[in-house]
Amino acid sequence: MKIYRNVIVFTVLGLSFVACSSRLDVTDPNKFTDEEINKYKEESDKNTERVLGGMVNAMPNYVNLYDAKMNRNYSNSNAYESSFELRRFVQSGDVIEGRESDKGSYTLFYQNHDNLPYWENDQIEQNYGYYIGPVLKIAAATKPLDWLINAKTPLQKGYKARCLTIKAMGYMQLMERWTDLQDVTSDTKQGWPIYNKYAYNDPLPPLSVKETWKWLKDSLKFAVECFKASDIGVGGYTIGNDADKIHDVDCAVAQYIRARVALDMKDWATVIEAATDLLTHYPNLIKAEDYGMNESLLPSVAARDKNKGWIGSDYNAEKNAFFNLEKNPEAIFGEARGASSKYWEYFNTLKSRLNKCYQIDQNLYNAMSDNDCRKACFLSKPFKNYSVYSYENGDSTWYTYDIPAYTNLKWAATSAIGYTNHANHSSVSDFIYYRSSAVLLMLAEAYAQNGQEAEAKTVLNRLLAARTLPHRPTMTCDNTMNAMSTLDMVRLQWRIEMWGEGDWAFFNQKRWGTVPVRGANHWSMKPISHYTWEIPQQERQGNPYWN
Repeated sequence: MKIYRNVIVFTVLGLSFVACSSRLDVTDPNKFTDEEINKYKEESDKNTERVLGGMVNAMPNYVNLYDAKMNRNYSNSNAYESSFELRRFVQSGDVIEGRESDKGSYTLFYQNHDNLPYWENDQIEQNYGYYIGPVLKIAAATKPLDWLINAKTPLQKGYKARCLTIKAMGYMQLMERWTDLQDVTSDTKQGWPIYNKYAYNDPLPPLSVKETWKWLKDSLKFAVECFKASDIGVGGYTIGNDADKIHDVDCAVAQYIRARVALDMKDWATVIEAATDLLTHYPNLIKAEDYGMNESLLPSVAARDKNKGWIGSDYNAEKNAFFNLEKNPEAIFGEARGASSKYWEYFNTLKSRLNKCYQIDQNLYNAMSDNDCRKACFLSKPFKNYSVYSYENGDSTWYTYDIPAYTNLKWAATSAIGYTNHANHSSVSDFIYYRSSAVLLMLAEAYAQNGQEAEAKTVLNRLLAARTLPHRPTMTCDNTMNAMSTLDMVRLQWRIEMWGEGDWAFFNQKRWGTVPVRGANHWSMKPISHYTWEIPQQERQGNPYWN
């Protein structure tokens, strides 16, 4: 398929768009020979692997997609979906980027500036870039699903499960971004058109909002059933921190997305069922001493003598659970050794310039107990004259700056895994993209929303106990948040636990219909103006069924 500037057709899915600066090449769906197709019809696992193995094995790459098409065809770090997520949580208000005198890379998003109408239907890099990621997932997953309609063997069912999961993930993202999460049961409002054939499809009318969410729920339930009938891991779960286990679409990923879809749908029973099943396979939480870097270590880490050179205590990435899979039993999906550049570059205060110092909202900081290890990995006061060193230039000072109060050390490290110095030429560490704490919070919220307050508190107490600093009184809902409703307790713990991770802050606010008041340490007080994007022009122009 070729897409040109003035040709309005997306033949993979029938989701039409106009290429803005170049043409796109999509692999011909009929690339297999008649002989190969006939061999596949024998339905042996050997032939299934031969025909579909490459396509299905690529599915993990679509969870946090990297594609220049999302970034005006520029192949840099902004071409990751996680880059778009970074913009979302910088918008949320729980995160403060830089300061007014030294603005950060995403300052327009942090300010929710009027000059950045990211939601408008003619915005190519933002709106269309945000749209093309899910579409690429759906296209990649739909192609092998053509061959797996009658999946029979455990291997074929595992293949089908992986593809169904990625396809559903794409449609979930489209629904979260382009529809109103305050109205998820409408029979009249438009949801999304569902394409099930990798072919030259005619445009289809969108299903209703209610129908689209139901399709998502049913698809993910089927994906979980296929995983459990597959030859993948144990019951469809691949548990462990090996590269092939952590970077794998398995039943945990399917249940994670299924729970999130059910949370969006306000289907509390499904959230509880999916989250409970997943959490039985992830019983352990990060130890408090491994949760980021405690601010008490910073003076030693920063120590330097001009006559002796750097004499501080190295805080290697392997000590931090957010950089090291071996210390993170919560890791559901990610990448091992080498895929953490976004967090290493932006959130690692010990390696970043001042305008990359990401701070926590003061109100949120003050809402945490002093017994909380999460509070201990934010600075309670400014730190003066912190130096970043250049190993390449004789270990000389690269630059020095003052670190503002409330700056995070959640992703802190002076040196990368495998290095015994604080070199700036390496960012080798692990990248944890999905973790079980988010599932635990989904479960707690479902209980609270369903009126099961005791169950919700039990779940939260498990998290709070794990986040209590060593040798401190164990935190509970009652001794840390006793003046709040149970649902507000859950909301607060979402904001604390998932601070800076994924797009949870943005979409939780959209789903709850609440916008927290920004604390006094913000230099921009403007809240988000649009949580829902306008359907991109490129999609509307090719599908006459949009209202």
